[in-house]
Amino acid sequence: MREYFRRFRFYLRLTGVAPISRRYFVMNLFDGAMAALGVIVGAWTSGPVQPRIIIGAGLGMSLAMGISGFSGTYLVERAERLRRLREVEKSLLMGLEDSIHGKAMRMAILWAATVDALSPALAAITSISPFVLAHRGLISVDQAATFSILIILTILFSLGVFTGRVSREKVILSGVRMLIVGVITAILLFLVGRI
Repeated sequence: MREYFRRFRFYLRLTGVAPISRRYFVMNLFDGAMAALGVIVGAWTSGPVQPRIIIGAGLGMSLAMGISGFSGTYLVERAERLRRLREVEKSLLMGLEDSIHGKAMRMAILWAATVDALSPALAAITSISPFVLAHRGLISVDQAATFSILIILTILFSLGVFTGRVSREKVILSGVRMLIVGVITAILLFLVGRI
């Protein structure tokens, strides 16, 4: 097992997929949180809502975003990395499909696609989790919506802090920027839901 992880880390370094995966993770976690915000605030402001509907919509959205993220990233990364591998093969006048570079390329494609699939699903499932408590009768629907929105805003702020660390900017300011996007979106969703 240790050998597998050592090889995995080596392949990630060799292909340079770590920064790409980090971007996929942040962008798609952001997308998942914002999509969940849309489902929750849209349903909550449109009238009486059953927690079961929010849970079903949230899980459906998570599954769709996960499948879309995996398949889209897999196909795009595969095309880009195969093109690069073919260029190297052409200049070396030899096939590299079964070489370390070929194996690393396949690992990088799967890794990027997996990160792209799991990050929006993770955000969405985490965001709708208070509705499971409401469905069980442990909290009210209004409390579930409030907790969900707070979870989403926390995710957004944390993403901002993370991007601030990556860019070596002021992390709190970066977190607040991302938080403002979520608050403005929630306000707009609330206003649209009241129409």
